[in-house]
Amino acid sequence: MPILWTPDIVGVTDAFHAEHDDASAILGAGGFDPLRPDERVYLCGPCSSVLDVAGHLAGQGGLDPWDSVLATRQWAGRGQMRRTWISRPGNLFAAWRLPIPSFPWQNMISVLVGWAVCLGLRELGLPVQLKWPNDILLHGRKIGGILIEERGDVLLAGIGLNITSCPEDADLRRDHACVAASLDGLLRGMTIFDLWIRLVNFGRLRYSTELSDSTPLDFSQLIQPVLAYRGTLVRISDNRSSVCGTYAGISPDGGVVLLTGGGERRIVYSGSLRPEG
Repeated sequence: MPILWTPDIVGVTDAFHAEHDDASAILGAGGFDPLRPDERVYLCGPCSSVLDVAGHLAGQGGLDPWDSVLATRQWAGRGQMRRTWISRPGNLFAAWRLPIPSFPWQNMISVLVGWAVCLGLRELGLPVQLKWPNDILLHGRKIGGILIEERGDVLLAGIGLNITSCPEDADLRRDHACVAASLDGLLRGMTIFDLWIRLVNFGRLRYSTELSDSTPLDFSQLIQPVLAYRGTLVRISDNRSSVCGTYAGISPDGGVVLLTGGGERRIVYSGSLRPEG
């Protein structure tokens, strides 16, 4: 079983050993699904960000495509637009190195990974949805998120899921689009490690299959059933502009297709999406 313990990476993570109490929170008593022989999972203790650890390992030649890192907690976790990701012990903080896809898929990576995570969670009976571009919702509440970082030839997907706790409403930024929730009590005793390996095994299959057997256009149709708020009136805003329209779906280059009141079809590529009204 290729489970590895990270060394003490000064400035990135604290030293972490197999006897550390937090190890049991991730691994539990065992009995988890097997990894593929060519996959490795690193476990680390408190760190600045699991993406920092993964980036360091990749730079040292220790993290190949499909390898991943799990951390017990983060003191400088980050989300979309470099926002702070509140990282409490007991939740899932992972970084997964992915193969870099061909050019047509470059702007679809976040929604492709989010879709794969959603399908993996749905296999466990959780009716989750993807809020473009990178939030995982359960019954309209945010239970996780995806952050894609590309560093040279290294493509990393940061994945966070609220397993045992979530931020209080008062801890969220003022313009938050969704309140938070956790999966506490919904995973039927599954450990963090078991959940992660299931998501890795399922996600690898879906990610690889789409890239090899499909096109971004095909995928933009395939993803529609998991898109939160599709078919409803939404607003997408950033620091420069705000646009409102009926959410029709995802374009093949990763944008949101909106149908405005005047019948105009617009594609928006950045901003925060929220239901209108």
